[in-house]
Amino acid sequence: MRQARRSRAHLSREAGVSLLEILIAISILGIGFTAIFSGLSSALRTVDRVDHYTLVTNFAANKLNEVAIDSRLEPGEVFSGISDSGLTWRARTDLVDQRPGPGADRPIQLVRVEVQVSWETSKGFQSFALQTLKLRVPPPVVNP
Repeated sequence: MRQARRSRAHLSREAGVSLLEILIAISILGIGFTAIFSGLSSALRTVDRVDHYTLVTNFAANKLNEVAIDSRLEPGEVFSGISDSGLTWRARTDLVDQRPGPGADRPIQLVRVEVQVSWETSKGFQSFALQTLKLRVPPPVVNP
């Protein structure tokens, strides 16, 4: 009987969880959750930046198409503006090459059209530029 009491006393001292073990487990959980939430936060910031960059590239491509399709486009022109979403844009045309055309007053021109879009971030201004080439034959001059 004495032996049974000793084994019960021995078991009761080793049963349960100590405060130190609970503190270590909570610390490990805290470190794990911190790492998970930090990674999630970083991923969300990256998704936000990618969404904004997609908005900027789509805006720049649309503005480039809008400017390049204009039939009144002349070399050496500059256009600029601000979009509804706060993007600042600037379009510029430059003469790249000129060759004789169907008439002396109608040379064939190769015009570079460049659109630059800029916006402000917490780290300063950033910009994105697109450019294309357009073949242009000036319309005939009408004499009254």
